[in-house]
Amino acid sequence: MQITEDLVLGAKFTLDRAGGILIRIFEVTGLSPGRDTLAQAVLGQDSSTGSTIPRYGQPHPGVAGLYVDTIVAEPVKNSRTAALVAVTYASPEISSAPGAVSIAITGSQRTKLLTRSPVDNSTLQVQYTDPSGNVLTQIMQVPVLSPNTILTFVRQEVKSPLALSQQFRRTLNATPWQSGAAKTWLCRAIDTRSLGNLTRYEVKYVFEYDPDGWGHIEYFKDPFTGRVPTDVTQSTNNDAGIAKLQVYGTNEFSQLGLPNAF
Repeated sequence: MQITEDLVLGAKFTLDRAGGILIRIFEVTGLSPGRDTLAQAVLGQDSSTGSTIPRYGQPHPGVAGLYVDTIVAEPVKNSRTAALVAVTYASPEISSAPGAVSIAITGSQRTKLLTRSPVDNSTLQVQYTDPSGNVLTQIMQVPVLSPNTILTFVRQEVKSPLALSQQFRRTLNATPWQSGAAKTWLCRAIDTRSLGNLTRYEVKYVFEYDPDGWGHIEYFKDPFTGRVPTDVTQSTNNDAGIAKLQVYGTNEFSQLGLPNAF
């Protein structure tokens, strides 16, 4: 079997905003006629040089960021022992590839209730003087739009991520990660779909960053007024009107082996 690359017939390179697409054409001769002739062309090895047709997912040897996306073998006209093989390389933004990671950064529509000023951390209060001259004071809870950064990774893996999804979903980073302090990144999802009859998996990792952390603060509200009294304080036993809760567990996110997104 002999494998020869043709740099003229059918070879092509396209570069645009979505990334690059490069097509290499190989002529394979010395094949054995039969039902698997075209498969021989794709999977065989040159008997003289030992070279092979690039495999799915392999990076391009000379152009960074391109990976084999598709391989198509077609018979040569009037020959039962030769084939033309077209190997298409593409950017992982166009199609996921083994060994390549694509990253997306978006935002959430999250809202919060503020009870303290972000300027000096003083309690937000409102006062009212009733007709009898009594000055009434209440703590305010102000709803604000507080969008968080959402970071998404997509890559192909050879092992099912089911165990990782069960372990990491709904947990926080135990140590600093992606330039964020401990307990500021929440793992929202580790989703997948199988490829190649369960030989590969396209896995999506989704994380949400909250610089304020993911601890939850709950204030006691007067059942008659529906307002927060002015004398509530934080306490060790959560028995003075303010409860600070840590509702998520933690995990070491570096175990996921994801690259830095910055």
